[in-house]
Amino acid sequence: MIYKPVIDRIEDWPINKISLQKDRILQETISEAILQLKKDYPNDQKIREQVQKTLYLERIRIKTEPWEVDPEDEAEFWNGIKKKVLHSVTNETQDSELVAKRNNETLEAIVSRYAHEMMGNFSPKLFWFARQLLRRIFARLFNAHFSSFKELFRPQDALKDKLIVSGAVEKIRALATKGTVVLVPTHFSNLDSAMIGFAMDYIGMPAFQYGAGLNLFNSKFFALFMGNLGAYKLDRRKKNPIYLETLKQFSKTNVMAGAHTIFFPGGTRSRNGAIETNLKLGLLGTVIDAQREHYENNPVDLAPKIYVVPLVLSYNFVLEASSLVSDYLRRTGKENYLVKEPAQVPFKAIWNFLWETFSKSSDVHVSLGEPMDVFGNNIDDDGNSLDHNNNILEIDKYFYTNGIFKRDNQREMIYTQFLGERIIDSFHKNNVVKTAHVVPFVAFELLKKKIGTNDIYTILRLPEEDREIDWEDFKMNMKLILDELYHLNNKGKLKLSQNLITKELDEVIELGIQNISIYHTNLPLLKNKKGNITSEDLQLLYYYHNRMEGYGLEKFIR
Repeated sequence: MIYKPVIDRIEDWPINKISLQKDRILQETISEAILQLKKDYPNDQKIREQVQKTLYLERIRIKTEPWEVDPEDEAEFWNGIKKKVLHSVTNETQDSELVAKRNNETLEAIVSRYAHEMMGNFSPKLFWFARQLLRRIFARLFNAHFSSFKELFRPQDALKDKLIVSGAVEKIRALATKGTVVLVPTHFSNLDSAMIGFAMDYIGMPAFQYGAGLNLFNSKFFALFMGNLGAYKLDRRKKNPIYLETLKQFSKTNVMAGAHTIFFPGGTRSRNGAIETNLKLGLLGTVIDAQREHYENNPVDLAPKIYVVPLVLSYNFVLEASSLVSDYLRRTGKENYLVKEPAQVPFKAIWNFLWETFSKSSDVHVSLGEPMDVFGNNIDDDGNSLDHNNNILEIDKYFYTNGIFKRDNQREMIYTQFLGERIIDSFHKNNVVKTAHVVPFVAFELLKKKIGTNDIYTILRLPEEDREIDWEDFKMNMKLILDELYHLNNKGKLKLSQNLITKELDEVIELGIQNISIYHTNLPLLKNKKGNITSEDLQLLYYYHNRMEGYGLEKFIR
């Protein structure tokens, strides 16, 4: 199916209109961040303590983690902050109002610097160029041949069998004109943002705003594109309260302005390959803040609505799998982690990954969950919130206490936690299970059973001669797991890819082994000369196994 654009002209997209209001967005972000910080730290002493903490952490960052993208005046700026802090400390006996003014000026200077660093841009002309270029690149990478002259100029036509976007597509397209759509996807790779953006363009959605790691802007080429296609910058080195509050207010301000936005609620890529179950609620909570302020600032029937849409990406394999799982095992295992660590993935490997993914593997799934409001309630086709009996809800009432509309941080934290639980539930229900997920799951579980332990680090140290799994035993357990997956699919607990439904058992196994072994040098799974299953890289096998965690499948292994 070829989708018409929800909004025809790029110039009319919300992200472009917001880009034209950058000065207002910045000023609101700065003002709101300072206001909230003063509420959190309600006297001059506490504000100064946070400034000093930020200064201390930033000076360490400059020395220990410098990046090429860092501004040239980085050290100069923070030296200036240090002088202001020292001047304030040594003159505590002077007029208290003057001290407070200087503390506020210092705080404002830090918040302003952070906000300006975050700010991205959107160029309609560059977006149009990037769209034409990427459509042709993806069409080629997906190994899609142009069967007609028309498809040469409409390469998205040739991609419809390779990029599979499923779920509540039409409802989400309709909601994009009724309110603000916030996509909350799973996160496995640095390529996720590009893939989601391409998929959303494919179904005719206007461009989404999203956060990109500041380190990605080290490349001038990527900085040119990402910095002008809706990406704002996130610096994960900065964990001080002033930066985090500025980021939250930046996010809220843009959502309130109507920017369709992508939040990765897991905060970062899944290190162990599992679907996220521990979400970072800070940024997620900003959608509730934004919805409350919409009701504060508008009549109830005119207040803009925010819609939260879970999204699950399903690849056959992940570019950074080796380095991600190594990092996870090192952090969690500490002294137990004795396995040799792989080298980091070089940036040039991205092209090879894309080529192998889309030219040799069958497809990529982008599975959209049912939209919900910021409280996790279901949404009808007209954008109304529904209760469990499908009655329309007046969600402004969620912000009332004893008949009075008010902010309640503790209450809204509970709302955010519930929203997080609904997102996690949607992730599992909309997970498109592929052969490359099931086959490694069964293999790793059989290794656990074979040596009689659930200790991951013991399994990872298995010598090659102890990794062999009997072919017939493997097939029998694959059949048991597939039977349970069919059952879960029928109950709406997950989704199955077409290969798992239409292929015979032997074909499913062969495809699973092939699909996770296309890219990696050391193969997670292979058949040896005796026809049995073995592994050259147990870390990778563990990583791909983890995709099926959370369904209780391990109890069916015999």
